[in-house]
Amino acid sequence: MKQIFPHPKRKTKVVFVQLGSPEAPTPKALRKYLREFLGDPRVIDLNPWLWKIVLNLFILPLRPKRSAKLYERIWDGESFPLITNTERFTDNVREELKPLDPNGHVEVNHAFLLSPPFVNEVYDSWEEDIKNGVGATKLMVIPMFPQYSESTIASGIDALAKELSKRVKIPTFEVITNFHRTHAFIDNSALQVDSKIEKLRGDGVFIDSLVISFHGMQKRRIVKKGDYYYRHCYETFKLIVNNLKEIDSRHVFMSFQSRFGHEEWITPYTDDVVQDLIRKGNKHIAIYSPSFVADCLETTDELGHELVNDAIEWGGNIYPIECLNTNEKWCKDFAYYTYTQAEGSAKAKEEIEYQLSETEYQEMPDLVMGTG
Repeated sequence: MKQIFPHPKRKTKVVFVQLGSPEAPTPKALRKYLREFLGDPRVIDLNPWLWKIVLNLFILPLRPKRSAKLYERIWDGESFPLITNTERFTDNVREELKPLDPNGHVEVNHAFLLSPPFVNEVYDSWEEDIKNGVGATKLMVIPMFPQYSESTIASGIDALAKELSKRVKIPTFEVITNFHRTHAFIDNSALQVDSKIEKLRGDGVFIDSLVISFHGMQKRRIVKKGDYYYRHCYETFKLIVNNLKEIDSRHVFMSFQSRFGHEEWITPYTDDVVQDLIRKGNKHIAIYSPSFVADCLETTDELGHELVNDAIEWGGNIYPIECLNTNEKWCKDFAYYTYTQAEGSAKAKEEIEYQLSETEYQEMPDLVMGTG
């Protein structure tokens, strides 16, 4: 009997991709996680042979035990914030899509690069749906990193390409490489900051300054390799500041956190900015990190624990602002963004993003090697 191939219904399978977390806060789980994460040449772009020696002889024997203690502080007994928030965010977006997409043209899922469900499982489910005649006609991948960088977005694309190289059937697919200028992200980030400052004021705490702190990166990757990351961070900073209502822009500062090693990193460094503000009499400082949409070790522990304690030693107070996580309006607005990317016109896609003026770009500080 001749096989019948039904014409598939138009549907886009959207996958929100995050980095992932270790399986547990144990040295064994951290060793496995760090070997894969730090072994990625997009993440550590040094001489691969030299880095392999450093990684296996110096980092993996020592760092997992130390990192496990940090991860233990954010472990809820079953999982980590990044995992649970990503799962709930996906569920919430799926619900918010229902009134926007009554005909079911958009399906949302999530996957992780270093945790289950892995990217390959997304392809497996797509292939299974194809066999059953209900498969999506297009695959759209949205890495959940607002700003583009080689070490995040490009690394994720490599993982996708590696998986595709094993497959016979390859869907039409698209990768969204940034969403930092979208109304969904900027409006909700500004609202998240304003809400925190307003709540603190109601509790009798008057914020002197706001630090918008981004994940750090080596200057070399911007200056010599041309990575977009610094420009995207600046755009994010300017657009959030433009939309804030509860604090004057003169009291908002941009900085970069999480540096390691001996290379020059993008400045100013977050701890230096905070220490300088306290020295100048700013005793109550709020901090927000829009490099992330879901809280993770970097936001919860590095900023929410270590920097808080450092600020107390310096004579001030830090008030961390949570990531957007599963905020109701954020999920609703991102559902609209997702639907527009999957089903909207070119004009509709333009209208969901902010643009900066030429003057604002001229104000962006230049990065120069050898300046700290």
